[in-house]
Amino acid sequence: MTSSPGEFDDAGVRQRRTFELEENKTQEALTTFTDLKSCLYAFKDLGNSKSHDYIECDCYEDRHDGVNRACGEDSDCINRLTLIECVNDLCGSCGHDCQNQRFQRRQYAEISIFRTEKKGYGVRADREIAANEFIYEYTGEVITEDQFRDRMADYDRQKLKHFYFMMLQAGEFIDATMKGSLARFCNHSCNPNAYVNKWDVAGKLRMGIFAHRDIAKGEEITFDYNVDRYGATAQPCYCDEPNCIGFLGGKTQTDAASLLPQNYADALGVVPAVEKKWIKLMKANGEKIVKSEVNNVNVEFVRSLELSPCERLDEVSKVMSVLLQADDILIIKRLTERILLTSDQNLHYQIIKLHGYRCFSKLLATFCDEPNFQLEILQYLDCLPKTTKNGILLSQIDKKVEELRSQPELQQVCDTLLEKWSTYETYKRISKKDVSENISKTKTDLRRIRLPPGWELIHENGKPVYYNAQQQTKLHQPPNGVSKTFSGGRAPSRNATPEVPANGFNGKKKRVFDTEEYEKKKKQRMEYQQKEIERLKSEETRQLKLKLELEDRKKTELERIIAEANEQKEQEKLEKRKREEEEQQKKQRRMQQSKGEYMMHKWNKFFASIVPNMVRHYEKDLGKEHIKECSRDIAKILSSKEVKKDSKRGPPEEMSKEKRVKVREFTKAYMEKFSERYSRRKVPQT
Repeated sequence: MTSSPGEFDDAGVRQRRTFELEENKTQEALTTFTDLKSCLYAFKDLGNSKSHDYIECDCYEDRHDGVNRACGEDSDCINRLTLIECVNDLCGSCGHDCQNQRFQRRQYAEISIFRTEKKGYGVRADREIAANEFIYEYTGEVITEDQFRDRMADYDRQKLKHFYFMMLQAGEFIDATMKGSLARFCNHSCNPNAYVNKWDVAGKLRMGIFAHRDIAKGEEITFDYNVDRYGATAQPCYCDEPNCIGFLGGKTQTDAASLLPQNYADALGVVPAVEKKWIKLMKANGEKIVKSEVNNVNVEFVRSLELSPCERLDEVSKVMSVLLQADDILIIKRLTERILLTSDQNLHYQIIKLHGYRCFSKLLATFCDEPNFQLEILQYLDCLPKTTKNGILLSQIDKKVEELRSQPELQQVCDTLLEKWSTYETYKRISKKDVSENISKTKTDLRRIRLPPGWELIHENGKPVYYNAQQQTKLHQPPNGVSKTFSGGRAPSRNATPEVPANGFNGKKKRVFDTEEYEKKKKQRMEYQQKEIERLKSEETRQLKLKLELEDRKKTELERIIAEANEQKEQEKLEKRKREEEEQQKKQRRMQQSKGEYMMHKWNKFFASIVPNMVRHYEKDLGKEHIKECSRDIAKILSSKEVKKDSKRGPPEEMSKEKRVKVREFTKAYMEKFSERYSRRKVPQT
């Protein structure tokens, strides 16, 4: 039921086979596993993203017919561009339920399950799916690497044919074998129409399947397992594509296999031709091509890459999205090198916009043991164009640079950077109210404007202003088509009143100013401003006092809780130590008892080889059975005496003459007493 590689249309374009007529097996497939709406975590800290603070976008709420159109597919939403979902109440001005919440709202494409000819179940599109559209989330149990390896071995022992592991990040895996979503039924293809991408959703990393190209209704949805899925051993591939590599899974890759995950390849600017050329060279040298089991990356290939600078805005987006999420040091370093090669100033603005200062702050901390690389990063920061200071303060990169001043080799560039940043201006963001007021006054919807590189929308004196920090220019109207930079940083308004000449005439009518009234109003404004400043200071002082009091109360309460917790912890430690000591004592007693029984057995065996010969001459008077019983009793008594003397000492290989004399004397005394008792029992009663 797989696609046939030989079907082409009149133009020579290969036709994609569809499966619309195949029976819908969705309900049947749902009985084979537990359907999960979201991932289950073996430990609560699994799946956490590397960005510890939530990152806000700078979009504005845009409601039409009750639907918020903000942060859509064609928007410049910096969260969407860097694979981060907006979260209600956390993302500022974009409003609730924006278009960048597909994972949270489960905005899945319409799909169903059908039965394939050789591959088991498969997933098909129930409508046309556009390129890059979100198809489905890949859910399952998020487990550690140790659990992953244990489950791989366990499933292999159970002879399971299909594996549903997917790496989430280094040391963490999604297992959808027993619990997952319908996405688990997506089959492998060497020429897939979908790909897997990792998104940061409210601090957790989540894997989604997205359309690689336009997908026709009824077409099977596939992605490349060699990059995204893990299995115990290599299995035959039934995709029937012209470039089929013949298998899926396993460590060693063939000529057509990917050497690193697709998002890493895109961010590094790697195309399949580069991979194939490197693989061919390695095979010619007789070297094996093996990908890392930890992160599915061929380290040697990544090190060998000759990187090129970013040349387009979408390339910058791909690099920055991986830098925000990546935890592999080699990948982070190589992507940073690509950023450092980028010299286009328009792309510099895009780097800054896509949480660039936050990334650079992370990089300076990551490469704390490489001062030369830190120096390259700092020098690159010095080359970036001037913007507002807001991004620097939010990322706290200025504090990180301040820390690096203590290193002599970095002090000069750090001082230069800090001095440069000190001249940047900080502005308040435009609020929803500002947007609404601007629309009512100027008929200009700020949400619809895409500003050229270097331009920002800021808040000044209660009004939105277009600001270019590099050019030191401020405009009240959008800068589209504006080329002239005005002195003083302001451009004349298109609706401004013509200036009045010094003689008070504008050519038609005299304009009269009341100086006394003007001065009076000016004084009133100044007094009001002064009172407002004092009021704000007073309110700030009051709020600070309340905050300090609240912090003191919290601190006292926290100290009490910590003290109680420490006391409880100590008590638990004592109880645990006591239990361990008791358990150790019991164990020692059991060991001693066991050892004593073992020594008793060895001594008993030793005496059993000697005593029967010493009592044999009594057999005529006592009988064979009584002799056996006496031999066992004597051996047991002698063994008990030896173990009592020394429980650790075992019997010798051969008994000494002195010991044999003592044993014979004890045996003789025992047998005489037994014979006497036996004789008395035989005498008949009269």
